[in-house]
Amino acid sequence: MSKCKTQFIIPHRSYRRLRAAKIPLIIESVIYLFLSVAAVYVYLSYIFNTFSNYLHTSLAEANIPAGMQTVEIFGFGISLVDLPFMHTQPLSLFFILLGILILFYVLKKQSIIPYNIAMWLNFFILMFSVFILYFIFLGQYFPYDFVGYFELYHTAHIGLMLFSLMIMSLAFVLTPSSHIWNFTAFFGMLVYYFIYSLVRYAFTVLLLAKVSIVFAPIMFFTMYLDFIFFVSVYSYFLYKSAEKLRGEESEWKW
Repeated sequence: MSKCKTQFIIPHRSYRRLRAAKIPLIIESVIYLFLSVAAVYVYLSYIFNTFSNYLHTSLAEANIPAGMQTVEIFGFGISLVDLPFMHTQPLSLFFILLGILILFYVLKKQSIIPYNIAMWLNFFILMFSVFILYFIFLGQYFPYDFVGYFELYHTAHIGLMLFSLMIMSLAFVLTPSSHIWNFTAFFGMLVYYFIYSLVRYAFTVLLLAKVSIVFAPIMFFTMYLDFIFFVSVYSYFLYKSAEKLRGEESEWKW
């Protein structure tokens, strides 16, 4: 048996490592992390309160009398719209529960909607069913008023936002593309996410005040779908970066 010539063995690309200058990488990481913290600071100290005052004015113009309360979140005074919850009668909730369980069965048996999308919808239907059962039998024990609920909502939201932006900052830094392209993608993601989170806040206020308190827990848990948003943005960013680098020849350094 002949000897194996290890010098002719080419490692799989999953074992290859790109060499990057550490000092510029650290500096760029610090810059993006600073931008993430600064963005959340501006959101807490100015953007959210400005939007909340605008929402309060819009509700008044629509003949929806709403109060305003200030709560402290992470040391910042946050203005929150104050409205009463819309409570739904247990009998109405029972018929709603019956309807969505029928929808669950239809989605499971149908073949028009792709299977993975139908299963995601059924996941939310099951989660919504649990919340409906809670409000049918234990609705009087719901522990939050309107402002207390949104204080918890925004505390979780701000913490999740800061964590996600910091993780995304490191991901952008490690992506082999130009600094301008990285910054443009990061800034665009940041602006879109701020607009989306404000619109979701207004939508949640209207749902809980004008439709039903049953939406309180499910709208809280939809915040964690923001992870999907950030992963989707980064995946698209990687796709565009790969297209820009396509055709460029570069030598691997071991």
